[in-house]
Amino acid sequence: MQSSRPLTHLFTLVLALLTAMLAALAVSAVQPSEAYAATKTAPKCGGGTVNVTARELTVLNLHNNARANNGLPKLCVHPALRKAARAHSADMLNRDYFSHTTKGSGQNAGQRIKAAGYNWRTYGENIGYNTTTPRDMHRSWMNSSGHRSNILNRNFREVGIGAVAGNYKGNQVVMYTVDFGTR
Repeated sequence: MQSSRPLTHLFTLVLALLTAMLAALAVSAVQPSEAYAATKTAPKCGGGTVNVTARELTVLNLHNNARANNGLPKLCVHPALRKAARAHSADMLNRDYFSHTTKGSGQNAGQRIKAAGYNWRTYGENIGYNTTTPRDMHRSWMNSSGHRSNILNRNFREVGIGAVAGNYKGNQVVMYTVDFGTR
């Protein structure tokens, strides 16, 4: 009689390999709830605090430092703007595009922001991606007149930041969306 032990070991090995492959695929997909797990707090518009990631908080602080250096008030985080920004960053990664216009639906930033529950009077949006740090992303925006004007726009008081890590065009990046608004 032949032992079934080698088959059991082979089955266990194949099962372990399949499990590892599925886990790797799950990690590489952008899962919004995991991609920006709340790790820090930032000033929430209207008082209190709101959860943000370390990257998002760094961008907020850099934006507020630039505004303070130009005599402008600080930005506070509005949950609806944060929701819109995070969703757009995740969508660009999940569907491998980079644009202020949503792939497929053609929605612009104002439409996405309104759909997230923010009834704006005026809005602006900065997007970008990099493989380095939030500081480098901020520096890039400050060296671009259009992005800089959003950061230093005296009419903007509220902001939402989405910094989501994932794969874009075959590279591991952090995709940033910053949605500014005034109600």
